[in-house]
Amino acid sequence: MPLNHRTSVRVLAATATAAALIPLTAVTAQAAPAEAAPAKAAAYTASCPAAGRVTQGYHSGHDGVDIANTRGTPIYSTGPGTVIASGPASGYGQWIRIRHDDGTVTEYGHMYERLVRVNDRVNGGTHIARMGSEGQSTGPHLHFEAHSSTSSTRGMDPVAYLRARGVGLPCTPGGGGTPGTNFTTWGTGVRVRADVRLNAAVVRTLSGPTPVYVDCQKRGDLVNAEGYSNDAWAHIPAFGGYVSNIYIDHKDAWLPGVPTCP
Repeated sequence: MPLNHRTSVRVLAATATAAALIPLTAVTAQAAPAEAAPAKAAAYTASCPAAGRVTQGYHSGHDGVDIANTRGTPIYSTGPGTVIASGPASGYGQWIRIRHDDGTVTEYGHMYERLVRVNDRVNGGTHIARMGSEGQSTGPHLHFEAHSSTSSTRGMDPVAYLRARGVGLPCTPGGGGTPGTNFTTWGTGVRVRADVRLNAAVVRTLSGPTPVYVDCQKRGDLVNAEGYSNDAWAHIPAFGGYVSNIYIDHKDAWLPGVPTCP
C-alpha cells in the first residue's frame, strides 16, 4: 500500500533519529585513516670521543672500549642528543650518559671533571668532560660504551658502532675525527713520549717527517738537539703523547696559536 504524506514524514523522521543515535566516535573511527608510526631518526655521523691509545677492547668481560691518554685530555660527545646522566657512578667514579636522536645511548666513564648536566642538549663534538682515573681504574683513560636504547643492559661493540657512523679508533677529535693537520715534524726516529719528561715511556717513533695535529703544548724537560734547546712540548692526540717542540717544523720555540695544555 503506498505511503501517504504523513506516513512518509514519520518514516523519514525515524530514519533521521536512528542515524543520530549512531555514536560519533564510531563514525569518526570508520572514516579516519590509519595514522602512520613516527619515523625513527637516522643514525648520526659521529665525532671522535677522545684522542689516545686503545688499551682494552670489547669482549665478554668488558662492555666497552678503553682509550688511554694523559689526565685532562678532552672528552667529546660522539653525536647530537640529550644528557640523561651526569654524576657519581659505581665503578666509574663519575660518568656521563647521552641519549642520541637515533635512540642509541653512549656512556663515558672515569673522568675527573664533567662539563655537562642532566637535560643539557649537546651536539657531536661538544666538549663534555676531561679524562681522569676515578673509580676502578689503573690510569687515565676514557671507558666508552654504546647501547641500543636506554633500557639495554649489555653494551654493543663500540668500535663497530663508531665505524658505522664514520669514525675509526684510534681517532683525533675534530671534523668527525679527522681535523686538518696544523704542523709537521722533521727528522727521523722522533720519539713520542707519554709525558713531557725524557724518561717517560715512548708510545710511538716517527720514521720521518709526519703531518700532525697539535692540540696543546706545555713546559717540560729541557731538550738539546741539533744546536737548539727547548723545554716546550707539543701534545699530539692522535699518538697519545708529546714531542719536543724542537722536532716540530716551525721557527718559534713556543708554537703560535696553540693553547697551553691543562
